[in-house]
Amino acid sequence: MKDSYVVPADDLREFAQAIFQKVKVPVKHARETAEILVDANLRGIDTHGVYLCDLYARRLEKQLINPQPKFHFEKKRGGIGILDADFSLGQPATLEAARRAVHLAGDAGVGIVAVKNSNHFGAAAYYAEYIAGRDCIGLVMSNGECDVIPFGGREKFLGTDPICCCVPSEQRPWYCMDMATSEVAFGKVRAAAEAGQSIPANWAVDRDGKPVTDARKAYAVVPMSGPKGYALGMMVEILSSALTGMPCGAHIVRKFEDWENRAFMGHYVQAIDISAFCPVEEFKRRMDEFLADLRNQPKAPGVTEILIPGEPEWRKKLNRSREGCPIRREDAHLLAKLGGDMGVPFPL
Repeated sequence: MKDSYVVPADDLREFAQAIFQKVKVPVKHARETAEILVDANLRGIDTHGVYLCDLYARRLEKQLINPQPKFHFEKKRGGIGILDADFSLGQPATLEAARRAVHLAGDAGVGIVAVKNSNHFGAAAYYAEYIAGRDCIGLVMSNGECDVIPFGGREKFLGTDPICCCVPSEQRPWYCMDMATSEVAFGKVRAAAEAGQSIPANWAVDRDGKPVTDARKAYAVVPMSGPKGYALGMMVEILSSALTGMPCGAHIVRKFEDWENRAFMGHYVQAIDISAFCPVEEFKRRMDEFLADLRNQPKAPGVTEILIPGEPEWRKKLNRSREGCPIRREDAHLLAKLGGDMGVPFPL
């Protein structure tokens, strides 16, 4: 039996949009969410891709995610605003925040939108790239359910707390740093456990705080680079949660486990208008020169090329756009069952 099935991206988008519309999500939000999920598959971030349709649809059915939210945006001062997502899917809420941040940056030079009462928003790169595509530097962060021990601890407290920065240049790929502040996202550990695969010893710990290679015994993941990832994760939680009164640390709802309570997730979205500092084309040209200089640096033994952050994902997106997205057998069966329940055939 195949380990994975290759499915065209367009088919995945159509499936995901149809699923969300079945659970009463308006067409615009359904289309945006499907687009953002499949973009993660195209980039190779499959744990944040169409696989999540099942989780989202089940939570939408239970009204733990509001299918028909009414966003409320309040401009606080200058280039700062707060978006109340009304417990929406995280994708359309964060995309709306990105639009607002770009608009604010056009007036003030910098636009910052804090999002409250949201849900899991998938992969951060989509929103930062959206901002970069409008001649701004995009910076996006989010809190998350606690899967990470604090440095020196053994109990879950922090989220994987992603941070993404995307900077436009004339040539693609752009600089796009998109990372969790944990060693890995817990979704990778979960995927390894479901597939019966082992994990590196520096990814996760068991209930006693001891490193494990058996993914099924993993209790929590560890901060990236020890105290550095721990400090960065705290920064992300403060900016994403504390500014808008959202829960921090261990108080965030666990979306795969808690089927009674809504999540109160927060995001931080910032756009820096390049034209406020210098002509946009001049900046992009300097970025191209900087990246070209970086690529031409002496290479370590055995290294064939120096890649910029985001380049592996860009190359994978180009390839998968042509050839289709591999969907793990387990995920395909999960989605096929969801489709069967909803009357939407999964495109195997």
